[in-house]
Amino acid sequence: MTDRNTDLPAHPRFNPRPIQAILIPMTRPGLSRFTRFRGRRARYEHERADAAAMRERLRQLVRTARRAGIATTGELAGALARDGVDLSIPRLAPLRSVLEGPDRRLGPDALGESLPADILSLIERMLDGRLSIAGFGAFSGRIANMFAYARENDTGRVPDYIPELASRDPDAFGLALCSLDGQRMSLGDAHVPLCLQSVVKPLNYALALALNGENRVHRHVGREPSGRRFNELALDPDDRPHNPMINSGAIMCASMIRPTRPVDERLDLVRRFVASAAGGAECGFDEAVYSSEKQSAARNQSLVKLMDEHDAFPEGTDTDAALDLYFRTCALTLDCQGLATAAAMLANGGVCPLTGHRVIDPRIVRNTLSLMLTCGMYDYSGEYAFTVGLPAKSGVSGGLMIVIPGIAGFGLYAPRLDRQGNTVRGIEFSRRLVEHYPFHIFAGVAAD
Repeated sequence: MTDRNTDLPAHPRFNPRPIQAILIPMTRPGLSRFTRFRGRRARYEHERADAAAMRERLRQLVRTARRAGIATTGELAGALARDGVDLSIPRLAPLRSVLEGPDRRLGPDALGESLPADILSLIERMLDGRLSIAGFGAFSGRIANMFAYARENDTGRVPDYIPELASRDPDAFGLALCSLDGQRMSLGDAHVPLCLQSVVKPLNYALALALNGENRVHRHVGREPSGRRFNELALDPDDRPHNPMINSGAIMCASMIRPTRPVDERLDLVRRFVASAAGGAECGFDEAVYSSEKQSAARNQSLVKLMDEHDAFPEGTDTDAALDLYFRTCALTLDCQGLATAAAMLANGGVCPLTGHRVIDPRIVRNTLSLMLTCGMYDYSGEYAFTVGLPAKSGVSGGLMIVIPGIAGFGLYAPRLDRQGNTVRGIEFSRRLVEHYPFHIFAGVAAD
């Protein structure tokens, strides 16, 4: 495939090496980027190989490594690190225990026969250049270059209708990446916790589906883009919120998350679900934002009254509790690294790349990504789907979650917003990303 990166001059602060490889899913003829997305299983779903097959597999792996000039456990650890694989993630704990010991000559005995099959598969793909992101050094340099260019976009403003958010640093900017193989990078303020706000809506929707089933959820919330502001006082022709990615639809989803339990318990469930999606990252709660949002809640209260008047809620719903839970979930916090991991979980069909655990069912992921693609960017969703072509969800705090199905996820934080309520630097980065890599969901049909 033609390298389209040559028209992007290196930013003065970054001078990455010339790109050496494009992502493997886009270079192998006839291979859809969704092949692994459909077929990848959780760790507990993998079958264990018999002992003889495992010994032969280890011998073949060692032979391949030696041909690649990797002769010791330390050299193997270095090769994985150069390809961006984060050996500190929970899924790789068995491998880490092998590689962190004294440097030994690489052999079947050094690796041992107890390594899970998915870890052996990871090493094999690394040796063959088949990780989710091949040529990670060059790729990360390009991402840093795009990040630097996006930082120079200082248009937009920090929103003031939630007073606590108005106090955020307008020049904060963080970015993190997590691939399906646990390749990670972070830039800028990626470790600063950000208030999720609307970025939590896809996860709340996924949880509501898991608890209630698709039919019940969509009896009460539609699946169409609204074509209106995210807090518009409007319902669809069936007197439902248009979709789960706008305020009315998100409040409806909140009403279906363990409705008979106290709000604190319901919030704790959402919080644990978000943390699981983020690979065990700390999921905090911003009490100040929650209080500020409650005090400026007239519009959302009007949405609840509108839906209640049209009998949109499930029978017996405590609408005050549903609205309160919605506010609380919007005040949850993650840093960009946690957000990128949650996005990668969706990119991986519901399996968290850091833990190897299935978080949600693949069909729920499909439904969630479909609505993120068509409705995730407020009333800019159609334009974003056209120009960027990736499932994404933004929030008025400046957060942005971008999913590249079958490959990776990005988490981004930049508080300056455009008139639609999306982060201007996030939009800038998204455009550059798909201009220089074939990530648009329909890039394959336009390939040379």
